[in-house]
Amino acid sequence: MKRSITFIVVLSVMALGLAVAGQVPSAGRTTRAQTAENIKLPPAVAQAVKANCPGVVIDKMDVEREAGFALYDIEFKAGRGEIEVAEDGTVMDIATIVALKDIPKPAAEAILKAAAGAKVQQLEKSEVRAEIVMSGEKGTIVRLAAPKYVYEAELAQGEKRGEVQVAPDGKIVEGPKWGAEEAKGKEEVAEKEEAEEKEEAEEAVEPKPAAAVDLKILPPTVLDAFKKAYPKAVIKGVSKETEKGVTYYEVESVDGKMNRDLLYTADGKAVEVEEAVAPGALPAAVIKALDKAYPGYKILKAEDMLKDGQKLFELAIQVKDKKMAVMIDPNGKIIQ
Repeated sequence: MKRSITFIVVLSVMALGLAVAGQVPSAGRTTRAQTAENIKLPPAVAQAVKANCPGVVIDKMDVEREAGFALYDIEFKAGRGEIEVAEDGTVMDIATIVALKDIPKPAAEAILKAAAGAKVQQLEKSEVRAEIVMSGEKGTIVRLAAPKYVYEAELAQGEKRGEVQVAPDGKIVEGPKWGAEEAKGKEEVAEKEEAEEKEEAEEAVEPKPAAAVDLKILPPTVLDAFKKAYPKAVIKGVSKETEKGVTYYEVESVDGKMNRDLLYTADGKAVEVEEAVAPGALPAAVIKALDKAYPGYKILKAEDMLKDGQKLFELAIQVKDKKMAVMIDPNGKIIQ
């Protein structure tokens, strides 16, 4: 699903299987989609998908921030097309799979001419409902009085892959484009991405054997408190440290697909809890503060932290070539 608009937003598509009711998400410049088990779509986005595409099942998804907006590009299973939704629930674009015979004749003729003998593998009808209009460095989402339509054809000629976009009147909007990467075949690229994601997921959830962890470091009170709070979690590592005369015990664990680190005092009280969180699940106030303080940033890692009863987000971000750590509260106040 691609649009030629005042401000062009290009979204890559990453693997994710999930029904509409509990969907996902990311932030930063561009972030890879996470697994359905630990992220959800913002309510406004989920509602827009449900209202405009009832009964669909999400297959792939990615999120990118442009002009201060988070845009969710969602692809459905069973050839049900795609939808692009802004974080406030504004539907930017809906794409459906169509046949060449079902589109306006001028558009069909233009596609066949541009294909120059190549096979039309898939054809999408894109209904553009809103655009991002730039004024200087500030962007505004503008809902169109009437939708714009663009037809995008995926082309194949031998090992080459390409695409072309045309308007209903047959005017070429973009392309035809043929690329070296597309020549490898979209299926090959998709398979590679899927394998990489599977490998990353396995690495993330594969616990260190309990026998390799010296639990004797932990006082019984700490070990009992951990097991009571997280009965299904596996301890990956433990350590002991003393700060200002107080001894703390750190427990690194994995609970299903959730990585969790805890800091206990000797009496078994958890004074700090860190859990991995998908960038797309961060509060809007946090994203807004990051946009203002670190233009062009990219989130490398995000953790939800509970420290002395206060909820914070600990982020590893990159701005250009510089990496840094940022601590921020749910209201967007940057602590450090």
